[in-house]
Amino acid sequence: MGLSGEEKNTKKAIVVVRQPEINRMFPNKLELLLEDKACVLDVIIAVDKEIKRRCGKFPVNDFESLLHMTYHSREERFYRQVGIQAHTKSQSFIGVRENPKMILPNDVALILIPEGGCVTGWEKIVDA
Repeated sequence: MGLSGEEKNTKKAIVVVRQPEINRMFPNKLELLLEDKACVLDVIIAVDKEIKRRCGKFPVNDFESLLHMTYHSREERFYRQVGIQAHTKSQSFIGVRENPKMILPNDVALILIPEGGCVTGWEKIVDA
């Protein structure tokens, strides 16, 4: 059976967020269907939409969203304390930290750790 036009222009992503307040909503993983040209920032925005849908507001105090917590929007980069890894079954490493706007492959798995515990150069989060 062929794919509909809508399915042809989408991709799947699996997201794991290692943050206690967020893990309560998604204890194992969150599966998303995204636009075909989606990048890691689109994935994080989709997670934020799902958090808002389920919870009404972002559950981590002092932050507006997961994107706000992880991404320095003025400098267009992830904060140093953020751990982020992306991979597929055939590609063990996808450099999303170095290139957050790169188009992701289909069936990508993303692991996001907003506050990595082993980081020595902790950055202050800027206002959105």
